[in-house]
Amino acid sequence: MRSIFENGPVEIKDQNDRELIVRKDGFSLNTGKKEINVSFKDIRYTNVTRYCNSNNCYMVMMIGKDGNNVEFDTDLPHIDGVHNILETKTILTAFAASRLGKDFPNNLRTLDIELGHSLKEKLISISNGVIKGAKNSIKIDDIHTVKCVSNGAITRFAIYTGSKKRLFNTPDFAVACNELTAPLLEAIVTKNTGKGIDFSRGNGFDQKTSEYALIRYMDSDFFINEDGTFNEEWQKDAYFRIAQYGYDVKNLMSQFE
Repeated sequence: MRSIFENGPVEIKDQNDRELIVRKDGFSLNTGKKEINVSFKDIRYTNVTRYCNSNNCYMVMMIGKDGNNVEFDTDLPHIDGVHNILETKTILTAFAASRLGKDFPNNLRTLDIELGHSLKEKLISISNGVIKGAKNSIKIDDIHTVKCVSNGAITRFAIYTGSKKRLFNTPDFAVACNELTAPLLEAIVTKNTGKGIDFSRGNGFDQKTSEYALIRYMDSDFFINEDGTFNEEWQKDAYFRIAQYGYDVKNLMSQFE
């Protein structure tokens, strides 16, 4: 993985005395009224409200390991014609980089991290090449297809182990779409099949595809080595697939300079 945060902190300021400083190991946010300081090592996972069904003013919750959660709003101004995600994506990308590690995506079999939480599966994690929850588990080598599906309120990844059609198209496993599951599943399914996550399905309302989720949660630098090389061809495929959208953190920073 190549991370912009290895070069130093990323600073985002606006005209209302709001300042966000994102580092590779955490961030600080000064809203002008209060200051928040978060170290990623103290966080289990994140939950972002309205991030995939609106275009500004999201509520970020950082779930703390000690039971103390941190909540704050991000990307408050609305700017027409762009994805208003600069603050949110910068924080989430830094958090994902700290969890997936510098060796990603070459460390898929050795990753041992929490991926999120759901009502059905409770805690979802990956360990020893297996994604598992309270009721189901799936080996990453068996994953054949991943589809991004949304009902307008909730966006998730449906995971399938085979190419055969099934009754009601029921997936073998489902996880929330977030900053960890998106690059992880993109790497797994591209490695296994040469094809990335299927983002062709819309939300049934205003979005014809679910590419908005890719833009919000993926950064092409997840798939390239620190020195700009690729260990395998599939990593190059994933890198250029994501890069073509132009919404990496480095691109967002240049848009709002």
